[in-house]
Amino acid sequence: MEMRMFIGELMRVRTREYLATSPLEPDHMPGLRPPADSAQLEALEILAGQPLDRDYRKFLTLTDGMDGFQSTMPLLGCRDWNDSPRSELAFMFRDTVLETGPLAEYGLPEEAHVFPVFVDSDGASGVLMVHAHDEAAERFWWSSEGDDMFFRTFGDLISYVTDSTSCTPRRLFG
Repeated sequence: MEMRMFIGELMRVRTREYLATSPLEPDHMPGLRPPADSAQLEALEILAGQPLDRDYRKFLTLTDGMDGFQSTMPLLGCRDWNDSPRSELAFMFRDTVLETGPLAEYGLPEEAHVFPVFVDSDGASGVLMVHAHDEAAERFWWSSEGDDMFFRTFGDLISYVTDSTSCTPRRLFG
C-alpha cells in the first residue's frame, strides 16, 4: 500500500478511537504535522546512527511525525528531537531496553544500532528502529513490558497498528 494510504487509514482509525472516548481530551487528538525537509532527514539519520527505513523516510516527508499515534504519545519525527523532555524519555526507554540483556537474546546482532521512534508517556513501551547492516533484517522492534514484536518495515508496523490481523510480526515471548 502507498504511504499516503497508510497515513490516511491510520488517521481514520485513530480519529474514530479518539471520538469514541469520553470525555474528549485534546492531548489524545491524532494529528498530522508539516513534512520534514531533506536537511532534517539527514540530521535525523546522523542522530540515529543509521539510515532511515525507506517507509519511515517517506512517512516523514509527508508528515514529520504524528500526534496521537498511540494514546497521548506521538510517533516521533525530526522536530521532536528539539523537545528535551520528549527526547530524554525516548533515549531513556532505549537505554532501559538495551540494559535488559544482550541484543542476541532478542534475535538481533550485537552490532545493531537501535533508535527510538515512539515511546509512551511513562517510558514503558515503545518502538525502536533497528539497523544491523543486513537488508533482510527486521527494522522495527516494539517492546512493551516483556512483549516484544519485530516488523520488517515501517509499513508493516503501520499496517499492524491500524489492523492487527494485517500482518504477523515476529514475537519474542508470547
